[in-house]
Amino acid sequence: MHFSCICSALLFSQSISQLKEYSDEQYEKGNYSIALKEFQRILLFDEAQEYNDLYYKVAAIYYDIREYEKAIVYYDFAWKAAGNDSIKIEMAFKKILCHFQLRDYYSGLSELYDLPEHLSPHFERIKNLYFAICHFGLNEKYESLQYFAQIVDSAGLNQIDSCFVQLNKVEKKYDPDKLEMMSIILPGLGQTYAGDLKSGLNSLLLLGGIVTYAYHTMLVYSILDGTLVLTSWFYRYYTGGHRKAYDLGVKKIQEQRNVTYLQVLDITRNKASG
Repeated sequence: MHFSCICSALLFSQSISQLKEYSDEQYEKGNYSIALKEFQRILLFDEAQEYNDLYYKVAAIYYDIREYEKAIVYYDFAWKAAGNDSIKIEMAFKKILCHFQLRDYYSGLSELYDLPEHLSPHFERIKNLYFAICHFGLNEKYESLQYFAQIVDSAGLNQIDSCFVQLNKVEKKYDPDKLEMMSIILPGLGQTYAGDLKSGLNSLLLLGGIVTYAYHTMLVYSILDGTLVLTSWFYRYYTGGHRKAYDLGVKKIQEQRNVTYLQVLDITRNKASG
């Protein structure tokens, strides 16, 4: 009986080893759906925890297929199973990247504050970069600039500051509340100011047509009929117009934020201090 159990254990171990080899081949070939399924099967039956390295691979697959919440879970498993502090820090950084993809910058900050106080120069640089990105994502430009100052030279910092100044100008110019108010005062004005001339003219002409039709209805039928036409149709397109102006402002600012983000990362790569 004892001999039979030993044989079964050896055979089971061999089958897992073969499955691991097959799964690794699928992973290297980019067959992620197959590799993911088999990796998870191995982890399920790996009572001896011989294949803890698979947590990282599963997380990496989820990251590549943009399932970032699941990637965070498995990077956390990989962090717990890590054999040394260096690997733990790398897994923490991977989780932070997932939070960036989800635009969850508060969770990213939380992960950063949980890092050890004393890091190697390499990890310290990454930490400062990620702090800068988190604060930029939260629209805290001053705090972001303080962290960029620790990873770029003075020329790079001046360039980043110039990028932030340009972003501030765009945010001021296309302030969503301002654009919405412009379209409330004069239908279509906010859209036109934001560069969407077609939408602005369409809004102005449409509402002008509704007012004209409502006035005609008042003359032909009654004031009540004209008022009903005006309140039902005018209000609908009037509110839709100034909401569109607001959305255009948000879009313009987000586009500039994306441009600024890429510019700053490029400066960070080219103007690294030290």
